[in-house]
Amino acid sequence: TGVMSDVHVTEHLARIGILLDYSSGRLLFFNAERGLVLFAIRHKFTDAAHPAFALEKAGLLTLCTGMELPEFVKQS
Repeated sequence: TGVMSDVHVTEHLARIGILLDYSSGRLLFFNAERGLVLFAIRHKFTDAAHPAFALEKAGLLTLCTGMELPEFVKQS
């Protein structure tokens, strides 16, 4: 549905995690090292969902998939 939100992170992050729980309508972006949620949204997804983020300044970006969820996400 074109849902977009700007989130400004003021600290340097080495790892950003993304959790999309489609069936529960939950999307989280989090600091994967400290376990802090940067942004969360609840939305009833009805079509394909493509969570994404962009770097404001040039930098190195490595994408990893299939990583184990942090404990704080499992407990929420």
